[in-house]
Amino acid sequence: MMNKGFFCGLLLAALLFSVLGETTTPGHDRAKEDKAAETTANAASVPATTPPTTKDDKSHAGHVTTVMAGKCMKARRHKQQPSKETLEGICAPWSESSCCNATTAKDIHDTDGSYNFKWSHCEHDERHISKECLNWFRKDLCFYECSSHGGPWIAQESPARKWREERFRNLPLCQSECNDWFAACKDDFTCSDNWYTGFNYSTGEGVCINTTCRTISDTFGNAKNFCEKVWDNSFKVVPNNVTMGCIKINVDAEGVQKNGKVANEYYQTQKATGGQTRLAAGISVALSVALLWIVQ
Repeated sequence: MMNKGFFCGLLLAALLFSVLGETTTPGHDRAKEDKAAETTANAASVPATTPPTTKDDKSHAGHVTTVMAGKCMKARRHKQQPSKETLEGICAPWSESSCCNATTAKDIHDTDGSYNFKWSHCEHDERHISKECLNWFRKDLCFYECSSHGGPWIAQESPARKWREERFRNLPLCQSECNDWFAACKDDFTCSDNWYTGFNYSTGEGVCINTTCRTISDTFGNAKNFCEKVWDNSFKVVPNNVTMGCIKINVDAEGVQKNGKVANEYYQTQKATGGQTRLAAGISVALSVALLWIVQ
């Protein structure tokens, strides 16, 4: 039979793990990274004339891995940390706390796509993207490249691509935003209902796997399907009045600040949930040890 002293030691260790569990990586201070990221997000979510504020993060140290509000994803054109930039053109609203530099912003403003992919990819059928739809996809790319408020929805890319290790997953896009985006693009043409997987890059440039082009309305059916499927579930469409708020991509500088507040709301919720999950895991371990002791 298991020694009772040994059992009590295991039980105590499990409970301590659940309450104090510190997940660390050698040479990496996660608590400091969390604090810095939250400070960046808070600073970006208030007007520049207001001193940035931070919240005490000590009670949550060790409960968060890569979930942060003010953070840039690991990708080819993203900076390691968001900072102020002088961005011009369509990406200008993201200047205050940007994950992209001025060169990237200018490229977005001047081009018809990115990473060897063209938004106007049905030109073989002489179908050119409309100006209204093009502007929406440029705004979408500005958000992807420049926004520092996607942290809570950054996920590992699996498998990793040459041009990024991370991506957005299920970022809460406002329903009204999605409806406007779809309305601007519904009469434009596409050859795929998933612009992430529906193209062949073997020649270096994205080419339609299915060469038959249909309207975006016919291809996706409705606004929700369009916004969620076009980039392989990068977005999740939610009601505008959802409790924790939602993100918009067609914004001015004030709208970017509102996005920052939404990101902070999700960030705080995820930190709290992470702590509760660790507590539940610790209790589960303790109960398992207790059961093992009882049956022996």
